[in-house]
Amino acid sequence: MRCRVLGLVCLVALVCGCGGGSGGDSKAAGSSDGPRGTKAASPSASDRSGVGRALVTFGAAEPVSATALERAAELIRDRAEAAGLRGVEVTVEEKRQITVTGPADRRESLKSLGAPAELAFRPVLTQTPTADEATCRTGVEASPSPPPSRPLTACGEAQGALYSYELGPVAVSGTEVSDAEADVDPELGSGWFVALEFTSAGGAKFADITGRLARQTAPQNQFAIVLDGTVVSAPAVNTAITGGEAQISGSFTRREAEELAANLNTGALPVRLTVSSVTTLPVG
Repeated sequence: MRCRVLGLVCLVALVCGCGGGSGGDSKAAGSSDGPRGTKAASPSASDRSGVGRALVTFGAAEPVSATALERAAELIRDRAEAAGLRGVEVTVEEKRQITVTGPADRRESLKSLGAPAELAFRPVLTQTPTADEATCRTGVEASPSPPPSRPLTACGEAQGALYSYELGPVAVSGTEVSDAEADVDPELGSGWFVALEFTSAGGAKFADITGRLARQTAPQNQFAIVLDGTVVSAPAVNTAITGGEAQISGSFTRREAEELAANLNTGALPVRLTVSSVTTLPVG
């Protein structure tokens, strides 16, 4: 998913104080308590029309406690509801894995429910063109994921080219985003984006770091937006950005924008999950 910050003209200041008028209109499905604490919404039109069901199994990337896995399942249920995914059932199986069942024609959406959704804003230290994604990813995987207080090596695309980034410590974390909402700019046609609103503390940090970056030369005047370890945008700034708001946009469909907003609103999962299997269940 390729993203940029809306309001950014190439290598000019990111325009924030962005009006705040988020109008995403995703509708949460009604739900009822099912077995084993599962929230199951009423069957969707997809199920009734014979599309069938898909079952996505997630496993923890490393050993985790049963409590953490249950919490992750709870957040996945919240994400499904916030994204308007109907007929979704989430269960924890033998305290080892999480299964998500829903309409077969939304299998990609079901898989996205298990994304970590770890959002962070980091200053750019270096930006180096790289030959291909495999080379870039190899370099990233060679260094373990550091804590927020340490630098990070990450990959990202800018203006059609792939770059390897050396990034400084986290300046503003995803926990300091108080609200995320999908919206569309009618002037851009299909220009769906995700509007972010920071907490008061997060907004102050955002203004402070952008003010300091604005005094630097390229590429140290760039601010990387990192989602799940990938640089989705690295805009340059030339003035402090106040107002406590920002926007992430790009080639989003409405569905993608709503799902990303839902994931960010519920917060990062307490465990890192990987997709173990995806199965299409027979109709009937």
